[in-house]
Amino acid sequence: MLEREGMRPLAFMQTLGWVGPDVWYAHGIHFNDEELKLLAETGTGVCHCPASNMKLSSGIARIPDMLKLGVPIGLGVDGSASNDGSSLMEELRTAFLLHRLNSSREAPSGYDVLKIATRGSARLLGRSDIGSLAAGKCCDLFLIDSRRMELVGACYDPKSVLATVGVRGPVDYTVVNGKITVREGRLASVDEEKLARDAQAKCTEYLEK
Repeated sequence: MLEREGMRPLAFMQTLGWVGPDVWYAHGIHFNDEELKLLAETGTGVCHCPASNMKLSSGIARIPDMLKLGVPIGLGVDGSASNDGSSLMEELRTAFLLHRLNSSREAPSGYDVLKIATRGSARLLGRSDIGSLAAGKCCDLFLIDSRRMELVGACYDPKSVLATVGVRGPVDYTVVNGKITVREGRLASVDEEKLARDAQAKCTEYLEK
């Protein structure tokens, strides 16, 4: 981009009008100080995808600096080709631990990471009707039985537990816009075994070509 246009990617995108509160960029690893300030001033967001960045050895987004400046941040998993697991629940803990390692006391807290994943992601999508539990908003939520063995003691800091301890396996219930989509850890309207068989058959068919 520098050789062809004489400017860095974000500066070029700015000439196209691709900055502002209705714009967000995935990853955001290579922004410099001035670019982070521009993101904050224009309300341009960044979707943080730590597992993908680690797998591809792409680098580490400057999330602590972005938070200080007020850059809108959400949390994502990128795609299957660069993440494999594609679990947002795992992404919470990955984000928390990555920045503890890289930034120590400047790192976001477990609760900060939860807010990035919920309110922050809703903001990037321009959705004021989701992202938190409040009267008038969509009834989107999931439930986890805190009596699980791996969560013993975690109830003393429930706001941070998803990032600090993490949750392995399926959640117990998921509700989307008031409708139960996961019940007792299983998809409520899908035959999981058949779906898995069909998907595996397609994978085998593709690999044998």
